[in-house]
Formats: sequence, structure tokens, C-alpha cells
Amino acid sequence: MSQRLRVLLVEDDTADAEMIVRALKRAGYDPKWKRVDTEEAFLASLDTDLDVILSDHAMPQFSGPRALELLAQSGLNIPFLTISGTIGEDVAVESMKSGAVDYLLKDRLSRLGQAVQQCLSQRQLRLERQKTEDALRESEERLKLALAASHMGVWEWDLRTEALYLSPENLELLGLQTFEGTVQAFQQMVHPDDMEGVAASLKTALADRTMCRIEFRLFRPDGMGLWVALMGRGKYDEAGNPLRMVGTSQDITQRKEAEAQIAEQAALLDKAKDAIIVRDLNHKVLFWSMGAERLYGWTAEEMTGRDVTTVLYRVGASMTEPRKLVVERGEWAGGLRQVTKDGREVEVDSHWTLVRDDLGRPKSILSINTDVTERKQLEAQFFRAQRLESIGTLAGGIAHDLNNVLTPIMMSIDLLRLRTTDPVGQTTLNTIAASAKRGAAMVSQVLSFARGVECDRRNLGIKPLIDDLVAISAESFPKNIQFKSFCDPQLWNVLGDATQIHQVLLNLCINARDAMPEGGWLAIKANNFVLDDHYAAMMSDAKPGPYVVIQVADTGAGMRPEVIDRIFDPFFTTKELGQGTGLGLSTSLAIVKSHGGFIRVDSQPGKGSEFKIYLPAEMEVAKDEAIENGQTPLHGNGELILVVDDEVFVRDVMQQTLENFGYQVLVATDGAEAVALYAERPEVAVVVMDMMMPVMDGPTTIQVLASMAVNLPIIAASGLADTGTTAAVAALGVKHFLSKPYTGATLLRLLHRILRPDE
Repeated sequence: MSQRLRVLLVEDDTADAEMIVRALKRAGYDPKWKRVDTEEAFLASLDTDLDVILSDHAMPQFSGPRALELLAQSGLNIPFLTISGTIGEDVAVESMKSGAVDYLLKDRLSRLGQAVQQCLSQRQLRLERQKTEDALRESEERLKLALAASHMGVWEWDLRTEALYLSPENLELLGLQTFEGTVQAFQQMVHPDDMEGVAASLKTALADRTMCRIEFRLFRPDGMGLWVALMGRGKYDEAGNPLRMVGTSQDITQRKEAEAQIAEQAALLDKAKDAIIVRDLNHKVLFWSMGAERLYGWTAEEMTGRDVTTVLYRVGASMTEPRKLVVERGEWAGGLRQVTKDGREVEVDSHWTLVRDDLGRPKSILSINTDVTERKQLEAQFFRAQRLESIGTLAGGIAHDLNNVLTPIMMSIDLLRLRTTDPVGQTTLNTIAASAKRGAAMVSQVLSFARGVECDRRNLGIKPLIDDLVAISAESFPKNIQFKSFCDPQLWNVLGDATQIHQVLLNLCINARDAMPEGGWLAIKANNFVLDDHYAAMMSDAKPGPYVVIQVADTGAGMRPEVIDRIFDPFFTTKELGQGTGLGLSTSLAIVKSHGGFIRVDSQPGKGSEFKIYLPAEMEVAKDEAIENGQTPLHGNGELILVVDDEVFVRDVMQQTLENFGYQVLVATDGAEAVALYAERPEVAVVVMDMMMPVMDGPTTIQVLASMAVNLPIIAASGLADTGTTAAVAALGVKHFLSKPYTGATLLRLLHRILRPDE
């Protein structure tokens, strides 16, 4: 249900006003609003019923600072929020100094709900503070009156005649000029709720021959109510029968009101979110607020009198230095790591203040602890994100360089195959080609993880991925870990990215390895599975249909239920510092979800863990991909190809490859040289252009060549095949893109398709 919000919009632009109202509605509010854009309309619209004022900074006839000034002059307690499209930081700061709660830019209205909530919270705090101050002022006035009228009176009650004598002091206390002198007349002034208790206390004291002590309320004839403390003792005859009771009465209204004030102040302390603790100089707890109970879990009854250093701190933590500083300087502030009742570790910003007695001697320490655990965690995540961003930038540069290194290797393999007829040599070349392709896939995987590169999804089989993973793991994992693998012979295909799925499986295998430091079994299985409606209804993230289920199971330490609940949280890890980032499983889950799948986990301490990955499947049996080594390369017919690349090895291998397959080749080291060569040789049929070069880069060169020849075919090539690069290439009108590293066969097929599209 939307929260009703009464808003005054100081805005000259109707469209902007409606945009702000829509943002409020998206934030969960039901705004009742009015728009004004002049000083007169603003003053006429000021009303105590307003919840918030949202004001533009500058308008033709009015301004936000002037509106803020008029609001201050009115004395109304209405939060003021500046919203502008052009406000600078210095102007925003000046606005907040003048009384504005916050400021927002119009292009960042996603924060509007949070800012308005802050305004409402601050207004409520101010109202509560004003109410408290008003109550305290009233209490102080009553206290002054009580002090002026405070005196003790004497009374005597004749039990035989029910006559009651009140001294002049009592008469003054009760506001009486005359008194009937009977108990019944006095009883009529006693508060009805206290009458039964007063009578019972008097009766018990007379029967037990003890002193009667009772506090009760009464009303004077003028309607004034007050608290009275009554003390009395009975007088008895020789037979022990009570004759009369004599005692004193005293106005204790001042004390009662003081107690109520203390209770009220304590209640205000208990409303504070911070933990407020008072301890003696030996760290024994004297006061423990509700905020402390909420933060740490221990109640005041549990903590009063206990040594706080033995409860809130790990073994070995010392509070000697803070105690020394607070005694010497009167205060101490710093960050502390503490432990809650349930064993959680929290971080607090702590401020200690020394409390002295009437003689100025140190008496106790007041500490106010603010829980900053979540803020510290967010800061840590922010710093980690910054590091990852730096890693992503570095990975991009490394990927570009490595792809330039791998490109001549992969193209040289095709040349060597033409010159090598020995079967052993061909096998060796196949091994080199497979290793180069694996290296290229690893570069793509690093780039995908670090910079969020969108990878190519295709219909693929899972078995080759599992076989490859088992081979890699068997070579690199400790020898005390044994492997089992099984794939259904009729395993279905899945639509996905092989590199990303490989990354998910590798993350799970590495976690399984780390869970078995003493060795064990790691099993990887893949089966077909059809998820029916009934089973899908029990899983919030599952849909009915065919799936390939990949199981990764280990015989390691296993996990507790509370750990399983958090394993997919970003940056959560059970590993020691420096041994894990906490991103492996969160990344794996994101990849699986992006493929339309889900993950289920089963684990028990001491019994290992099993992860099941459900990937939507195509109900057709996966087929092994054909090896392209046997395909006949496509030859050219003497066409002139211009190769532009700043890497000498790439240029040389491309030239050799193209010339071996019937093409003529021109090479250029940068865009400027390429333009000059094309001007001399306009018969160039196709240009193969690297996108990242010195002097004149690929995009600039493409634009120049396009102005020289409108229909010139250009193949753009880059070692950074991210969405930004491909989008930039498409924006230039280039229809063909090669992601480095690529093989000679790939280049030849693309040239054949461009030059002879009908074949």
C-alpha cells in the first residue's frame, strides 16, 4: 500500500514536476501535490500539513534559496529538498547549510525515495525532540511549584471516633481552608485506584504493630493532583486494642515527577539505535541500554555487574590502552571488533567519555557504540570492486597482446600442415593447434570474467567439456584426489557458451579440491532429466521442461546449513584471507541463471557436498564436432589483399598464408601507410584491418578508406572481442569482424565468402 505524502513542488517546468511525481510513485508514495513557481504562491501554500517541500534551484521568477529563506522565517517544521538539473556542489552545500535536508540532480531521481524518507525521518526526530523539550519544560515548572510548597505535615487518626486531625501544614498541602475532620472526607480526596492499597496497608500495620509506609495519589478540592508519602504507627491500650494512629505526610510530587522524567529519559535512551553502556573503571557494567541489547543480544539483567571485556571481546583483546587514554584525556574514540551473544563479529565506532563524581574524581565510563559492520563490509566490497575493475582493465590489455601472439601461431599451423606429410608431424601440429585454441579460450574466459564480455552461445554437447575438465584437473590437482566421470551416452545438447560453462565446472572442481586437503573422490556426472510441473512448482527459479543435469560431488568436509545459505553471496568465502575472493560461486550462479538454469546444493558436515547444475536442453543427442583439419583450404584467384597490422609476426604469417593460397598481398604497419598504399593501388579487393594501432587506429582508417571507396570490403580484426568493440565496428558500417586469434582457414573462408558469395 502506497504511503500518502503531501508535497509542495516549487518548480516552473510542468514536465519536470510530473517527472518528480512519477519518481515519488515509483518509490512507493501516493503524492498529494501542488506546484508553485512564484514567491506569492509559495507563501500562500505554506501549511503545517505539508510533509515535504521539493524545490528547483533557479527559476525565472523565484529561486530555491529564497524559498528556503521564507520557510525559515515562517518557523514551520517542513523538510526542504533541493532538486535541480544544474546545481553545482558548492551551491548544493550552501543550500544544505541554509537548512535543506539534501539535494538531488534531476537525472538521478532514483535516490528520490531514499532522500524523501530521510526528510520524513528528520522531521519526525525534530517533532519528537520538540515534544520532549516541551515535556521537560512542563516538568521543570511543576518541579518549581513542588519545591516551593514542599513541607511535612502531622496527622492523627482516632480509630474509635474516626476523627482525623490534620496539621496546618497538611491543610496547606491539600489546599484546604477548613477540614471536616473525618476519615471519610480525606478518603474522598484519595485517588480511587489507590484507595484499596491505602486501606490495606493501614490495616496490616495496625494488626502487625509495624510502621506503615505508603505512597499514593490524591486530588485537592481545586482539582490539583499530588503524590503523598504517608508514614504512621498505631497506639494501643493495655489490652492491645488499637486506639489511634499518628504519623506524618509529605508531598513527594517532586520526587515522583523526577522519577517519571528519569524513566522518560531512559526510554529515550532505549529508543536510540546506538549501544549506550556505562561501566565502572574496572569495566563492570552499570547501565546497559536497549540499543546495546539489540546490537549484542544480551539483556540488561544478563550484563549488569559483568566485566564487559570478557563478554564482548575475543580472548586476548586488551582494553588497557583505551582505558588509560580516557582517564588521562577525558575521552577516547576508535574502532573496535566485538562479539555478539550468538557469536557474530561486529565492528563498532566507539566513543568513550569519562564521568566524574561531585569531587571531580573519575567515577565511570560512558561509551556509545555505533554498529558499522555493514558499512565496513560495503566499503570492503567497494574496494574489491575497484580492484576487479583494475584487473579488468589490465586483463583487456593482456588479452589483446596474447591474442596477437596466438594469431600467428594458429595461422602458421595451417601453413605447416601444407608442408608436413609425416603422420607424426601432423599429430604434433594437431596438438599445437589444440593447445593454442585452449590458450585462446582461456584468454576469452579471463576477459569474460573481468570485463563482462558477452560470449557466443551455440548448440553444444557437455561431454567434451567434462572430458577436458577431468583431464585438466587430473594433471593439476593433488595426486591424492581421485576422479570419476560419467555421461549418459544419449546426452542431450544445451544452448550455451562453452567457455562460460567450462568456467562454472572449473569453479566447482576447485572448491571440491579445497574441501579435500587430505584427499578423496571427485565425481562429475551428466544425465538427461525432464522437470515436470509438480517438481518445478517446488522451485521458484525452475521451469518445466528438459534439462541436462551436471553433478559435481566430493567427499570433503561438507558445509553447515547456515553456510549453505550464504555460499552464493558475492564476496562470501569460508577460506582464509588471500585464498579466495568469494566470487567463484556467485559468478557461477550468474552464468547458470543467464543460461536459463539453476543450481541445487546438498551438503552435510563431514559427508561431502554435491552441486547439481540444471541447464535447459534441446532434446537431441549431442554429436562430436568435426575436426576442421581435413577440410580443403579455399584458394584465391590472384586478388589483391591489403593487410594492416602493427604486429610484425601477424603481418608476416598472414602474407605467407594468403600468398600460399593464391592471393596477392600488400602489408601496412599502421592506418596512415594503409591509406597511402590504397591510393597507389585502388585495385585492392579486400582490406584486413587491425582495430588497435599507433599513428592512425583502425576506426579512423576505416572512415578514410570509406570516403575513398564506398563499397570497399573491410574485415575488422581485434584481440578485444567485447560488445563495445563489435558495436563500434558495426557503427562504422563494417560487416565483417574477426576475433583474434583466428586460424588461416577461418580467414580464407571469410575471404572466399566476400569475394565469391555465390559459390
